[in-house]
Amino acid sequence: MAEQVEHRRSVELDLRAALENQELDLHYQPIIACDTGAVMGVEALLRWHHPLYGSMPPAEFIPIAENAGLLPEIGEWVLGRAMTDSKRWPQLQVAVNLSPVQFRHVDIETMLRQLIVKHAIDPSRFVLEITEGVLLESTDRVSKVLAAIRDMGFRTALDDFGTGYSSLSYLCNFQFDTIKIDRSFISNMSKVDSSKTIVKSVVTLGRGLGMDIVAEGIETEFEAIMMARFGCTEMQGFYFSRPLPVTQLIDFLKTYEPKPMQPALEPIKAVGGSLAG
Repeated sequence: MAEQVEHRRSVELDLRAALENQELDLHYQPIIACDTGAVMGVEALLRWHHPLYGSMPPAEFIPIAENAGLLPEIGEWVLGRAMTDSKRWPQLQVAVNLSPVQFRHVDIETMLRQLIVKHAIDPSRFVLEITEGVLLESTDRVSKVLAAIRDMGFRTALDDFGTGYSSLSYLCNFQFDTIKIDRSFISNMSKVDSSKTIVKSVVTLGRGLGMDIVAEGIETEFEAIMMARFGCTEMQGFYFSRPLPVTQLIDFLKTYEPKPMQPALEPIKAVGGSLAG
């Protein structure tokens, strides 16, 4: 236990230094349109190359940052950096995550207005993603904040839909432009029929409410074709590209050839079996 405490304390100090010295980085994962196969946008994902431990997963250092009270500052840095980088691909939308901590401890409206002016960006190019955990906070406050964000011109997305305290009332009480289906459901489609049914139902529900549907974690052709067949609007995952540093993303955009995911009429072969649409 003492070693764990010392490790967390060491990482916290190094993280403070990394934030101060601009040593954090963003990678971007392309988001692909199902109908045309074109790159429609990218999602900004935080990365940190620790001087001792090497590439450290966000799942390891984000909890430490939260306990140390660093998440508001890191969240603002991520937004600012994404806005700066976005000028290198003006044709694409950029998705950025907002954490529950930012909703609790940050005046998000003021911060976003200041960033818009500072970076001279068009808010309509940005999709601000929140998880269901945010919706457990004060409903009135969250609703007002989300409304203000959309009034500024930002688009909003409900991330990891179905993995938390999902409730259909969220879709009624809060206005979202996009629903993102979590990888855990998609990866089970070739093994569990109920996962396929859930995914198809979420897509149908979201489209019926006028929302875009993004499938996360697409890793196989089977998954890509199935999501296109269900009516999903966009996809992202290693099947198309891993998250890339800025320079590699620019190279990717120059050489990428769109591959429309036309829903096939014949049954699609899946690993371990097959599923007809």
